[in-house]
Amino acid sequence: MRNLLVALALIACVAPAAADGVGGQVLDGFVAPSLADFTRSTGELASSVTALCEMPSDAALTDSQAAFAAAMEDWGHVSILRFGPLAADGRFEKLFFWPDARSIGQKQVQGLLASGDAGEIASGMSGKSAALQGFPALEFALHGTGSEKLAAGDPWRCSVAAAISSNIASIAASVAGEWAEGTPFAASFSAPAEGKEPYRNEAEVQGEIVKALATALQFIRSAELSPPLGEEPAKANGRRAPMWRSDLTASLIAAQVDGVRRLLAVAGYEQSLPQDSRYVAASIRFELDNAIRTLGLVNGPAEQAFGTEPDRGRFAFAELALHHAGELVNRDLAAALGLTMGFNALDGD
Repeated sequence: MRNLLVALALIACVAPAAADGVGGQVLDGFVAPSLADFTRSTGELASSVTALCEMPSDAALTDSQAAFAAAMEDWGHVSILRFGPLAADGRFEKLFFWPDARSIGQKQVQGLLASGDAGEIASGMSGKSAALQGFPALEFALHGTGSEKLAAGDPWRCSVAAAISSNIASIAASVAGEWAEGTPFAASFSAPAEGKEPYRNEAEVQGEIVKALATALQFIRSAELSPPLGEEPAKANGRRAPMWRSDLTASLIAAQVDGVRRLLAVAGYEQSLPQDSRYVAASIRFELDNAIRTLGLVNGPAEQAFGTEPDRGRFAFAELALHHAGELVNRDLAAALGLTMGFNALDGD
């Protein structure tokens, strides 16, 4: 309950700012509502897992898994904001430790579950490895091997799940707090000016938005779709996809692409670009629409879907559409805005 009350208080704080420039438009139309949803759903997730621990049952486990799915969808939208408060202090990685090609997260959460040592989580999860702090670790607790025991009562596993879910809610609250009206970051993003770090002018804000779009599209393709697809069906491995245990892979990726689409729409490029360049934003939207529509058709378990038709073809089509969208963002949208794009959040990873 405490987590939920904190989340609701922060929803009230992330209030609209004056939307004079594109930063203000994005803050009002995308950042504030997305963070409001995220703080609410992560608070409800923490409360749901606490209720499961207090009164275990099949219904309580189902409720917690449903709350997890809702929070994952909201994370898909918020994850597009991979700069500023979400990038600070490694928060993105703490919430979503991915890619994890060596299964570090799985090994660490399995080790923690096997230890049974309450002292390990007595002070919460914030001091632990990033691999133990966020959604992938919680997915294993709620959906991984042995998770069915939560319904009958598994106090230690449930305590671990509760600690991770509380940590997720806490990080979400911190991100929302630093985006709240009147904070230095929100003020600079919505009304950039000389001496008002980190954004000194409108072009720097535009550059951050375009970089966020490009980074998200690259991450989805390179970290979430290409590895499980492999070069051919025989090399496909659904276990290299995020959220395969909960079978939320397609819905997570669709939410991320929808986050890109929402940010693009709120930035208003189809209306604000020079008349002869507005087709660029419309073309990006077209590719994003196609990817979302196709991902919605995936109906097989994620563990098998990447290597089995017709779902493999659907994931491959979505990956291609996002490749085209990324090219349009990096090349044509940046040029239409007069930007020279440099590094994105993934360079050097």
